[in-house]
Amino acid sequence: MIRLCKNIKTIKPCVNKINRATHHGLKVSSSSSSSSTSPLFNNNNNGHHFNKRFFISAPQINTTLKPNQTYVFENQDVFNNIKRGKDRNKLNLKVGDEVHGFKVIKIREVPERQFKTYQLEHMNTGAKYLHIDCEDTNNVFSVTFKTIPKDSTGVAHILEHTTLCGSKKYPVRDPFFNMLKRSLNTYMNAWTAPDHTSYPFGTQDPKDYYNLLSVYLDATFFPNLGEQDFRQEGHRLEFEELENSQSPLKFKGIVFNEMKGALSDPSSFYAEVSQQHLYPGTTYSHNSGGEPNDIPSLTYQQLKDFHAKHYHPSNSYFFSYGDLNPINHFKFINENSLSKFKKDSNINTTVNKVKRWSEPKRIHLKCPPSAMDINPEKKFKFSISILHKENKDLFESLSMHMLSNLLLRGSNTPMYQALLESGLVLDYSPNTGFDDNLLESSFSVGGIGIKKEDLEKVERVIIETLEKSSNDGFASDVIESILHQYEFAQKDVSASFGLKLVGSLSSNWIHGGDPVDPLFLNDAISQLRKEIEKGGFFESKIKELLNNPHRLYITMENDENLQKEDQEKELEKLEKIKSQLTQQQTQEIIDVAKDLQFRQNQIQDVSVLPKINICDIEKQQAKIDHIDTKLSSSGDVPLRILDLPTNGISYFRSTIDISSMDPKLKPYVPMFCSLIDEMGAAEFDYKQLDTEINLHIGKFSISPLITMGHSDLDYTQERIYIKGAALNNNLMKMFSILQKILLENKWNNPDLLKNLLNQKQASVIEGIPSSGLSYAKILSSSKFSRAGQLSEQWSGLSQVRLINEIVSSNDINSLIDKLLKINEFILDRSLMKCLITTEKENISNLENNLSNFLKPFSNKNTPIIVNSFNNNDNNNNSKESATTTTEEEKRLNFFPIPATVNYISKTYQAVPYTHEDSAPIQILTKVLSEFLHKEIREKGGAYGGGSSVDSGVISFYSYRDPNLVKTLDAFDQSIQWSLDNKITLENIENAQLSIFSDFDSPESPSNKGVGEWMRDITNEMKQTRRNNLLSITKPKLEEMASKYLFNNQNNYTTVLGSKDNQELNKFTWNNINV
Repeated sequence: MIRLCKNIKTIKPCVNKINRATHHGLKVSSSSSSSSTSPLFNNNNNGHHFNKRFFISAPQINTTLKPNQTYVFENQDVFNNIKRGKDRNKLNLKVGDEVHGFKVIKIREVPERQFKTYQLEHMNTGAKYLHIDCEDTNNVFSVTFKTIPKDSTGVAHILEHTTLCGSKKYPVRDPFFNMLKRSLNTYMNAWTAPDHTSYPFGTQDPKDYYNLLSVYLDATFFPNLGEQDFRQEGHRLEFEELENSQSPLKFKGIVFNEMKGALSDPSSFYAEVSQQHLYPGTTYSHNSGGEPNDIPSLTYQQLKDFHAKHYHPSNSYFFSYGDLNPINHFKFINENSLSKFKKDSNINTTVNKVKRWSEPKRIHLKCPPSAMDINPEKKFKFSISILHKENKDLFESLSMHMLSNLLLRGSNTPMYQALLESGLVLDYSPNTGFDDNLLESSFSVGGIGIKKEDLEKVERVIIETLEKSSNDGFASDVIESILHQYEFAQKDVSASFGLKLVGSLSSNWIHGGDPVDPLFLNDAISQLRKEIEKGGFFESKIKELLNNPHRLYITMENDENLQKEDQEKELEKLEKIKSQLTQQQTQEIIDVAKDLQFRQNQIQDVSVLPKINICDIEKQQAKIDHIDTKLSSSGDVPLRILDLPTNGISYFRSTIDISSMDPKLKPYVPMFCSLIDEMGAAEFDYKQLDTEINLHIGKFSISPLITMGHSDLDYTQERIYIKGAALNNNLMKMFSILQKILLENKWNNPDLLKNLLNQKQASVIEGIPSSGLSYAKILSSSKFSRAGQLSEQWSGLSQVRLINEIVSSNDINSLIDKLLKINEFILDRSLMKCLITTEKENISNLENNLSNFLKPFSNKNTPIIVNSFNNNDNNNNSKESATTTTEEEKRLNFFPIPATVNYISKTYQAVPYTHEDSAPIQILTKVLSEFLHKEIREKGGAYGGGSSVDSGVISFYSYRDPNLVKTLDAFDQSIQWSLDNKITLENIENAQLSIFSDFDSPESPSNKGVGEWMRDITNEMKQTRRNNLLSITKPKLEEMASKYLFNNQNNYTTVLGSKDNQELNKFTWNNINV
């Protein structure tokens, strides 16, 4: 998967180092799903990211691996009685010490994080190593290589995939994906950034740590790099009908299809192209992920040469983090990889600096269209990008991130008011913000949804706004509000902080910077405060930007024919190749394809791979202690109290039941939630409110919430969910602001509301291609229950349709009336329940503030009801009702998007959480995913595919998939496979390990116990489920497949893809109209 910048109105970081990276697309657990964001400059508010860009001697250990061995260590005694967390043994290393081939270069304490950092260098190879010693039990490892592609063939990206397809010690076809199922990892992935490639993992289990470490080291330093793996992962020529040379010739390959899908997203395309043109003559002028037009020109020999040059210890950067003793790490890494190499002084991976321009440059290009052409007159994107400075100074980076926020983030900023509030643009351009991920940093600002006649005005307004800000400066409270967000983020405890550091520290480190410097954010903030006090600091920074001639003006125009033209060029290229093939070459293509298919069909002996045993899974469910009480002074509102180490922060959550709300109002609930903090409240207009929130609240959001009953699929809770977090000394202020937002909101502002809706519409539509699988799953899952139906209404294509209707009708007063009625309905204590998380000494203070917050709310004793499911009411976004809909059409939905790949979801009804079949169904979906991975990804060339179960629905899915019929057939074949006596004990154990790696993944103190509170799940229910998951048998899985899947006609399929796909003609579709 490629994760480029996504446009976020309240300013995303723009192009952060991992968001600009191509990922191997594997597991990202819920606890680490934000691992791509920098923890250093990441300050969350209102659900959006601010700018970021991101010892005691060990015993002697025998690390020889033997076939069929479960662990990489023969002597498992080394893992007995290990002291963990705060009780871990402290390291006694000092600068100059030599340990297992490494020399300690520098040791630094980081008091603000309670870290002790150790920087080492491997003496024989020059490999760099950073270890962060801390009490976190979620231990992290990563090895990073500086990778400098010289073209856009995707060599670094394809190499990242191919290294994970078998190695010297583990000569199986797919050790990486197999280890996902053989470990209790909290994270496994690999990514290719513009100038480096990283291989990170995380786990809480010491045995698992070394199992994964062994596989990762062998994969990166001693990969097999088989030619057939190159063809599977990268590209190959193949006839559409494998052995029929008269059938069309096709380009195939996983990365080839991945990049087709990635660059179909107009935001991703824009961000990539703008970078390439801003950094001419450098590696950044190429697409490290690969351009589909260029990928087929990469040769197998070029791939091997790239590995030989770049994947050498002398060009490597090792990182470890957590509470495990790193002395063992040093020994293991030295013995298993580094000791087999010598230093290579000839490696040159220096990234050239850009030759600076003496005057600005302009380019005008075409880009893929948005998913819907709702504003045909507003089809232009424009931005100004300025190349800034070399990225080595933490203070400079912090200053520029701060400046970016002051200019861009939220409604109380000059650029927002000049561009978005004025209506000149519908949203910021994808590259907007400060980017310090590359050797040299950049600052960009621009917009999307621009009229052709307004392009010059947008350019002029951007420059004039910068000039005005350089003269006027910024209000002190606005400055303080952003500084407060940085300071809050420093105290906010994350369960995946180590994983976030993998990405955030690499860019500086690989270019010669000190990787520990960015951890001292408090020092940089103190320095920044001093500079601000002197006056004129940010004004001078803006003048630097204005006086910089290395400036790129980039204009892009949506072109609905662009992808079609690219497809035609590809077909012409293939036809030309085919016409020139000799008989021998034709047969060679067939033979290679047959050989690859034979290889893919072979059953692998994966016993050589290390594996965590089922007996290593904790049998007892961890209990999270809590106190359930009622706020007697506030109408007996139910309250759950969690006493957890929150580092001086208090977390508040509340749900408000809206089941008895007028059904005509419910479709508007998502709009209500997204707009409520942007309208102004009480004495604050919308600009002042934005500042107040950021000045006193660390995290705040209001969102729709749907939960399905744990024991009954017909029991659906429909609620609004409020979250807030603040430093303990800001609690009174936080609740005062929340009270004003809810009780005194300024909804009656038609002009503002219209502007916000235009922005929301543009953002949603722009993001449809990158969210294709999500939309497909939501629509397919909407056919079985009230929860699924409401989820589609609130988060699916129905919500997109509603937004389009409101904007096109321009009936803002009617919308205001509905929003006021929703607001009035929720001001009722009888519909609320609350949860607070804080430290023991602060519970009373938090409880008192919460009581005062709730007092002005009414207590109407409004009934809480359970609404029934009516499938006939579901989805009014299909084609005209006058057209007769066949039974097949009801079950097959299609929505066209400008993409050359498909996003497919097929769903079946399952059971609720506590049902006896729920656990075996979950195991079954994991087992089926093993079959589907081979069929859909390896053979079919899709970026991914599998099956899952959630909220009472079994889902089969694929994404960035060049196929349609083959994939739908694979879904059915997997069911038959499960009934043909093919499931093995190993399949079951793999599924169990995969599930428990998620089930027991680490949680931050702020999130512990929240899911259980939301869904009323008890510890006893979780223990029962744990027991059930651990006691699965093969006959039980076969029973589940037969009972819920085989010959079950009650299923629904949704496809998002190109309307020109000829495979669509093989079915009769219900065409979705939004």
